Amino acid sequence: MSDSTAGASGEVIIEPAGQLDAVFRELDVRQRDDGILAVTRLVQRFPIPVGELWRCCTEADRLSRWFGVVGGDLRLGGRFSVEGNASGTVERCASPGAGAAGELQLSWEFGEDVSQVELRCEEAPESAGDAGSADGASPPQASRLVLEHRGIVPLDFWRAYGPGAGGVGWDLALLGLAHHLRTGSTVPAEQSLWVTTPAAAEFIAGSSEAWGRASEAAGTSPEMAQAAARRTTVFYTTPDCATPDAEEPDTEG
Repeated sequence: MSDSTAGASGEVIIEPAGQLDAVFRELDVRQRDDGILAVTRLVQRFPIPVGELWRCCTEADRLSRWFGVVGGDLRLGGRFSVEGNASGTVERCASPGAGAAGELQLSWEFGEDVSQVELRCEEAPESAGDAGSADGASPPQASRLVLEHRGIVPLDFWRAYGPGAGGVGWDLALLGLAHHLRTGSTVPAEQSLWVTTPAAAEFIAGSSEAWGRASEAAGTSPEMAQAAARRTTVFYTTPDCATPDAEEPDTEG
């Protein structure tokens, strides 16, 4: 564990500096008769071997430390549920090995909404900052998590919130993973006391703005993208916030 400060509750305080910039975000949007087919993509590099990253994403004990309590059967074909969140079926599960990436594909069922989540854990290419030690040792191993969330979003809901409705939830999850790996914390970000602080509100606003920029890059007008980002921030940071124009967004992806 690092020397991060612990709060009065014993929780290791989340320090989100640099996390928003550590995530690459991309959006693919196609309008259909039944709504918007949206694919949100997040990519982040972690300073751990790919096998360790895979275990973080597929073992219930590890998931509970950064994402949430997951019950059920996490093997291929099994049904799972995330406490207070989604449930679904494991549709593909291939462990990494021999240079091949680990791949996990899940149905993601939240109420009546059914979408699909795909995770890819792969070896990360060397970055400019990678270097061996003075004694000639190899640079530390690194891996990369690629997360895609694909689903049909009602047009009115998309216009109200855009990709941030789910994207902010995934950003909070990746913050929790980075925090867990850095400090050994066992409390997911969204379940921590930190989430009620001004620092959390600032992080959420920054995530909403980042998804607004991704929406603009995907073809949304700047005015619509920025307005949706503001509404998403208000939803995540205002207790009991509700809008008469759209249903509440799924707060975890």
